[in-house]
Amino acid sequence: MMTSVIDLRIESFTRDGVEILRDIHWHVAHGEHWVVLGPNGAGKSSLLSIVAGYEWPSRGQVSVLGETYGQCDMRALKERIGWVSSSLFTWLPARQSARQVVATGIHATIGNWHELSTQDLIRADDALRRIGAYSFRNKPYGVLSQGEKQRAMIARALVTNPDLLILDEPCAGLDPGTRERLIKDVDRLCAKPDGPTLILVSHHVEEIPAHGTHALLLKEGHPLDAGPLNEVLSDALLSDLYEFPCEIGTANGRYWLRGR
Repeated sequence: MMTSVIDLRIESFTRDGVEILRDIHWHVAHGEHWVVLGPNGAGKSSLLSIVAGYEWPSRGQVSVLGETYGQCDMRALKERIGWVSSSLFTWLPARQSARQVVATGIHATIGNWHELSTQDLIRADDALRRIGAYSFRNKPYGVLSQGEKQRAMIARALVTNPDLLILDEPCAGLDPGTRERLIKDVDRLCAKPDGPTLILVSHHVEEIPAHGTHALLLKEGHPLDAGPLNEVLSDALLSDLYEFPCEIGTANGRYWLRGR
């Protein structure tokens, strides 16, 4: 069994002459589920875009699922990585049904560029069931609620049974009830022995699933700390991360954060 899911060393990552990430050494082992926390502009989405193989560090090396970037078939590797980002939402055809949108993930296409087979649609239905979204499989994507769109996007990422699932702020824009249902669905994925390794990007500790194991705290493009949740999620570190005095606690296996 593979023990290393991510082994990443970013000395520097710049875009348009601006350094966004620096001095990041990050190791994710099989069986771990990580949350990447940090304020706006910390570089969270850029970091995960590099992990997903859509951007490259200016200086450094990235290995994911045992493959080193620049020395492997990136197209084949991306089939093993499920990536959900709000940047994809506006590209999806409004008239396609949820199950059709999910099925396009099998061929990594957007729209009607590939004829979908009956088997493709059956696989899409299975993925929708895994994330609690089967009930609206036939609804057009354009009329789905924000929460339903999030589920459809996660199902699209799951349809190839990826080894690594990256969720970039999946709860953004959701009302509290919809957010909680989505977190519970994601948590069930984490609890499965054969489920994917989860990397969740968020602003909020309240969105960490109960089966989350580790956290990376990112501030101004640099790691503030990284490690098991019970070591990293401290009053002192989170006060430093968000630059305001706060305290953290747990209730029913979930975290909360408040000012003090």
